[in-house]
Amino acid sequence: MVYALALSAAAFVGIGNAVQQRSAARAPSGAVLHWRLLGYLLHQRLWLAGIATSVVGNVLSGAALGLGSVVEVEPLSVMAVLFAMGVAAVWSRYRVGWREWSGAGAVVVGVIVFLIVARPGPGRPDAPVWQWALAAASIGAITAGLVSLARRMRPHHEAAVLGLGAGMLFGLQAALTSAAAHRLFERGLLPMLVDWTPYAVVVIAVIGILLAQSAFKLAPLPVSYPPVAAAEPLAGVAIGVGVLQGTMRITPVTVVVEIAALALMTVGVYALASSRLVEAHHHAHHRPHLPRRYPHPPRT
Repeated sequence: MVYALALSAAAFVGIGNAVQQRSAARAPSGAVLHWRLLGYLLHQRLWLAGIATSVVGNVLSGAALGLGSVVEVEPLSVMAVLFAMGVAAVWSRYRVGWREWSGAGAVVVGVIVFLIVARPGPGRPDAPVWQWALAAASIGAITAGLVSLARRMRPHHEAAVLGLGAGMLFGLQAALTSAAAHRLFERGLLPMLVDWTPYAVVVIAVIGILLAQSAFKLAPLPVSYPPVAAAEPLAGVAIGVGVLQGTMRITPVTVVVEIAALALMTVGVYALASSRLVEAHHHAHHRPHLPRRYPHPPRT
C-alpha cells in the first residue's frame, strides 16, 4: 500500500511539474528568484492546474509517509522525472531524443542504485526541535550557497543548480511532512494543528516552489527538473538518517558503489544540462529585438 501510494504520488507530481514548467517558461524576463514570478503564475490557469495536480501528489505522498517512513517513500519520488519527461515529449515542439532520455535514465538509475545499496532503514517518527532546527539550518545554508553560485552561471547551468536547491528543500519538506502525518495518524487533527511542523512545511514549500519555478523559467523541463527529482530523495533520506535516526549501510564495498551511483546521477544531470533543448529554448525565449529599418531611406 505504501509503495502504491508513493508511485501514484510520483506520477501526479511529475505531471504537475511538467504543466508548471510550460507556464513558467512564459513568465516575464527578470522575474527569476523574485516573488513577482509567483505573483505572475498565480494568475495563469495552466500553472494553477499544474499546482493542483502536484497538490494531489503531495497529499498521496503525505498518506504514504504517514503509513511508512521517509526512507521508504522518498526513493520512489525520483520516478516523477520519467512521468514529467513523458509529458514534455508530448508537449514540446522539440522532440525529446535519446540524449535526454538517457540522461533522465542515468539520474533515476543512479539514485535508485544508491538507495538500494545504502539500504536506509526507518527511524523514529519524532525528533527533538533542536535537531530539526539544525537540519533546517544546514539545508538552508547549502541552498543559499547554491543560489549564490547559480546567479553567476549561464541560464541552463543556473537552472540545474537552482533545481538542486529546490530539491533539497523538498526533501526537508518531505521529512517534516512525515513527522506531521505520523502525529495526525497517531494523535488526531488538533494535536497536529497546534504543532509547528505543518506550518514549517508550508513555508519551506513556498520557498522551494519559488526556486523550482525560477529553474523552470530558465531552462526546459528535461534540464531543470531532473536535479529537483534527484536531490529530493537524497536530502530526504539524509534527514531521515541524521534526524530521525534511520540506518544506512556503510562498508568499503557499499561506499564504492554508492559513490559510483552518485557519479552516474551527476553525469545524467550534466548530459541534460548540455542538451540541444537548451539552445532551442534559449533562442525561442530570448530573441534579440532588432531595430526597425525603413524599407526606403526616410525623406528629408
